[in-house]
Amino acid sequence: MPPRGPQPTDLMLSIGGVVGHVGLGTAPAAFLDQVRARYDAFHLPPAEWVDRAFALRLHFEPAVPGRPAGRTRELASQPLTVVTTARAIKIDRWDFSVRLTPETFRGRPRWSGTGHCEMNPFALDSLLRVMWSIFLPQVGGALLHSCGLRHHDLAVVCPAVSETGKTTLARKMEDPDDVLSDELVAVYPDATGAWRAAGTPFWGDFQRGGISIRSWPLRCLAFLKQAEPAAVSPLTSSEATQRLLECFLCFQTDDDTVRRNLAIAVRLCDEMRAVEAQTMRGTPMPEIMRKLGPHLGPPSTHREAPRNPREMISEFRSFLKKHKTYAFNPKGGSMRPWLKAGDSLFIQSTGESELGAGDILLYWSPGESPEQDVLTCHRMVGRVPAGKGTGAKFLTKGDALSSIERFENGRQSEILGKVSAISRDGKTWPVPGRVGNLARLFGSLVAMPILRMAGR
Repeated sequence: MPPRGPQPTDLMLSIGGVVGHVGLGTAPAAFLDQVRARYDAFHLPPAEWVDRAFALRLHFEPAVPGRPAGRTRELASQPLTVVTTARAIKIDRWDFSVRLTPETFRGRPRWSGTGHCEMNPFALDSLLRVMWSIFLPQVGGALLHSCGLRHHDLAVVCPAVSETGKTTLARKMEDPDDVLSDELVAVYPDATGAWRAAGTPFWGDFQRGGISIRSWPLRCLAFLKQAEPAAVSPLTSSEATQRLLECFLCFQTDDDTVRRNLAIAVRLCDEMRAVEAQTMRGTPMPEIMRKLGPHLGPPSTHREAPRNPREMISEFRSFLKKHKTYAFNPKGGSMRPWLKAGDSLFIQSTGESELGAGDILLYWSPGESPEQDVLTCHRMVGRVPAGKGTGAKFLTKGDALSSIERFENGRQSEILGKVSAISRDGKTWPVPGRVGNLARLFGSLVAMPILRMAGR
């Protein structure tokens, strides 16, 4: 049974709206740091109350010396097998083995279990791909072999089998942040039934990619074909369905899975525009998008808002990590009178060791569901040692509140940064003693859009 409370080695990921919790056990710190860095854009604080599809505790085994040269032989003798029933999920390959059973935790159903995995980032990545290929279809979605692109505030997913140009197409994008993935993209229906597309950490050639868990409205399926001249032609829903099924990432062979995947493919291709996009390595990206344009439907007349607070906060975190300083327009009255309605705050990315009493912190507190996540801006009043094997607890307080909030950074909440300057009524000034280069901050405020989001 996995541990009930979050541990320092917990990895909780949200991919395609599906949350999975993996306990990484007692692997060496260097390996754990490598793992956390690889999936950083998709993780969220592993608070025990967050709803999740599965909870898995892994034990890592040292890689056998000399085995890499014999991986082909090992794979042939112990290939991947995935067996799912109503009572158990069993996953086996020569370098990992997992067993999961259903349980009820905090009144909600989830799958829980244990497993072992070779201490190799390739093995762990393969296992995570298998896990999401199992659980994403349970909410009506799928992991597709495809290149996913963000075009303005819409998503275009380009399904294709191997060696048909997914990575080549992704590399043509002017802004790498507009690539959801060059290998595996998550597609799924939201609560209204509308199709969404989201990036994943699963990229070709074991590249590290993806910037946040943010999803985008899916507008078109563009099946890739290497041919000249560059052209885009519509496909019927039946033609698209047949081609889409070839692009499902699925390792199960039972009849129920086959029927479910067929139903997902039929529905998606019946509700979504589908085209064949002929391209070659030398086809410029502007020409591809120009030919796709008529098949993308009418342009959006408004900026697409994040689907829920969790996606919004994850995207804000990605902006902050990229730019180091970002403007933020909060809501709520917990920091009055220091903070007033309409104020704009500069949030500066900073390390935990650089924080001290009096700093105004911005931190992400996840809720049970994505809609309940909260971005909080409170004053740090101190920190106290926590229990054995855990970090210090941060103490924060809203100036207008009487109670003090306690949390362990990286577990119950995640500190995104601290307030370095404030803008009010056309004037901008630094928080005393915290920022020396006000001109740089003011330039950032002018150049960057101000994120307006709910908070306490």
